[in-house]
Amino acid sequence: MDALSGVTAGPSVGEQVYVALRSLVLSGDHPPGAHLSEVALARQLEVSRAPVREALERLAQEGLVVRIPRRGAFVRRYGAGEVRQLMELRRILEAAASALAVDRASDEALAEVRALLLGSERAVTRGEAYPADKDFHLAITALSGNREVVRAAAMVYDQLRLARTLAARRSGRAQRAWSEHAAILNALEARDRGAVEEAVVAHLQAAESTMLASIDEVDAGNDAARRGTLSAWSNGRSR
Repeated sequence: MDALSGVTAGPSVGEQVYVALRSLVLSGDHPPGAHLSEVALARQLEVSRAPVREALERLAQEGLVVRIPRRGAFVRRYGAGEVRQLMELRRILEAAASALAVDRASDEALAEVRALLLGSERAVTRGEAYPADKDFHLAITALSGNREVVRAAAMVYDQLRLARTLAARRSGRAQRAWSEHAAILNALEARDRGAVEEAVVAHLQAAESTMLASIDEVDAGNDAARRGTLSAWSNGRSR
């Protein structure tokens, strides 16, 4: 993370701290359940604790961080049931948005999404994660022309960002997601409503399965770490 000391132009220090911490959480470098120390983060960013505390509060309001009284802030831990419910809602919203886009999206708008998809292909074929600045789902949802659908979908999307970040790290998922995105766009360009809805649902079901597998892996790792800690503590006491 870049230090923020001495910044006098552009966004406020508070805003820059918020952006930096949000990127830190969404990068997946701090796994779900990891403690986010105000002291350590303030030292790393070379700022006071006040903007760090404010940024963590904003992240808590977004659902990316959980604050526990007298314990501090932690990266949000996702439960399988929670992910299933959010993904169910996401499928409903994105399938509806894509169906609306069949009739409402202009050829020019679809060409822009095609360019976005092609722009991500090089990174994906190299085995890298899907480029964060080329978000296919946001682009497709916007084609619906319905601001309320876009707003609702964005809220669900943001709640799942961290789970999606973990899933994107799984081997081969980015390439499969790219192919699934291509199937959605092909159906949109053909103005085939049924094919669009089918492709969206299939893609999001695959994404859900990957998220749930990632959560299982994180939980298994946390359980192993706890067992190791308890074992070390028990061995220490028996000496």
